[in-house]
Amino acid sequence: MPLWGPPESAQVDVELLAGEVARWCRKASAAPLPAEAVPGTNERERAQLAALGGLARAMACEADVNNLDRNLPPAVRKWLSDGPEPPSDLTRRMLDVVDGPMDPLASIYERIVAGHRRRQLGTFFTAPSVLAYMRRVLDKSLPSTPATVVDPGAGVGAFTTAALEWWPAARVHAVDVNLVTLGLLAARPKKAQCNPGDSFGPQLKIRHQDFLDWLTATWPGQSRPRLILGNPPYTRHQQLSFADKMRAQEACGDLAPGLRAGLSTYFLAAGLRSLGPQDSLCLLIPFNWLEADYGKSIRGHLWKSVNRRVELHLFSNQEGIFSGAQVGAMVAFVGPRTNKREPMEVHHVTGNLTDGFSASESLSLTREGMTPQSFTAESWGRPNKDSHYVRATEMPLGELVHIRRGVATGANRFFLRSLPEWERLGVNQTVRAISRLRDLSSDVLDVKAHDSLSQAGLSCWLLSLTEDSASDPAVSSLLEDGIRDEINERYLCRTRKPWYVLERIVPPDLLIGPMGKQGFRIVVNSVGAIPTNTLYGMRMRKRGDTRASARRLAEWMGSPAGQEALRARARRHGDGLLKLEPGSLATVLIPRHVVES
Repeated sequence: MPLWGPPESAQVDVELLAGEVARWCRKASAAPLPAEAVPGTNERERAQLAALGGLARAMACEADVNNLDRNLPPAVRKWLSDGPEPPSDLTRRMLDVVDGPMDPLASIYERIVAGHRRRQLGTFFTAPSVLAYMRRVLDKSLPSTPATVVDPGAGVGAFTTAALEWWPAARVHAVDVNLVTLGLLAARPKKAQCNPGDSFGPQLKIRHQDFLDWLTATWPGQSRPRLILGNPPYTRHQQLSFADKMRAQEACGDLAPGLRAGLSTYFLAAGLRSLGPQDSLCLLIPFNWLEADYGKSIRGHLWKSVNRRVELHLFSNQEGIFSGAQVGAMVAFVGPRTNKREPMEVHHVTGNLTDGFSASESLSLTREGMTPQSFTAESWGRPNKDSHYVRATEMPLGELVHIRRGVATGANRFFLRSLPEWERLGVNQTVRAISRLRDLSSDVLDVKAHDSLSQAGLSCWLLSLTEDSASDPAVSSLLEDGIRDEINERYLCRTRKPWYVLERIVPPDLLIGPMGKQGFRIVVNSVGAIPTNTLYGMRMRKRGDTRASARRLAEWMGSPAGQEALRARARRHGDGLLKLEPGSLATVLIPRHVVES
């Protein structure tokens, strides 16, 4: 029996209505919202969002929501009041479906704001089937009813309205910087009317505020037990300014992740740091932090918090939990502190968005010894009965090689140069480089192969400048061109001093493309080319017979057995694309005879 599955006709009706609302917003000719109101959107989208405020206001008034103006943040009130009046029929039809199984508000927002422009605020909405799965996690593992619930990055309020329904006596805080999605909460009158005569309080508190600021200023004074529940914004690290990252680092304290972390990982770290003995956390987030280097501090904290129950529920990558985002999803649950050792559980979640989800394979860990390198199920290896056999005949790739991404330039089109530019700049200003493996005709990158790339007109020479290089006339002219094109203002460039000096890395012995449909390309880097961050480099830890060991390792990794081992550690995205993370690559088991020959 499906866990969640509205009739197909109902879904079609809601989608048709959402499309009709979006068309009305386009035709309403409202004045665009200011650019800072919904960062990332263009002027056309902000004009449609301005019109949507009129519909939200009409829905709230039609349903007789009390004290609307008094209990909303000023910016949200202004958005509601400035919007044009919609047709009364459209308002009534929206009220008929807004509290049903399908969410028309999320659908309307997605129709107005293009997916790639939703990424700056990380606005991705939660399907009812995922919410239902999280409810079962909480029913099983949350020991008591929360007095306070906060929904970080509340969006249009899926978790907010669920919390009001699940725990009617709890005070629920919806916190978001997006005034439009917060204002759409006013269009949910059935859920918003918690008490007669006081619809937006005391249970529901709408906060137009950065969650990390709210956590520092307001969270400490809230009634216990408290629960952090929601789907934090999926904003990638490239879309965060350096100042944003520094503020987030401060909010996370000693749990601060590395600077490559996205906003959801900062929310997780800051949330964990803020938990009191009675508090819990349940978040739907991308699962990159489970194995990425930047998540090491969080993994260490969870591994050592042995008196708190920790559950990691990993969704299949084949199911697009975050619509439009190329990223896998998981639920992280952390319970209150107890007086006994609690397990860490890892669950594989199967199912789909229409029929619902359930946990299938599970691991229960006692959290003893050192923190594992990653928190994916693969990192704990095979069942105990096979462990001696595995250690005797195999070894993790991470014990053989150092694995790291290539150089992150921030602007490959500027920092990678062609053969004529190499000749003009001189040999001291560039190094041999590689940014993609598909241009190579063989699995050995030697001088002849790299020269072939150069002669084919490819940009395969990486600028290797120092601060003094600017005194060279050819380099100075190049840098002037970069400044004119605002290359120096790009995120990674403006964080470097000076902006044109890249990090220096030791050339790896092997190169691997981390993404593929069927498998992964392995190339022996005989010429010592520097990879960009589109590739991973592997450098042999033992530097004796390095060239022969690297060739044997490359041959095995390219063999059917090696490719199968790599695919087993890869994540599969919804379009069938396989992706390896450095942490999971390090756990690939290599037969010892391959490198000990």
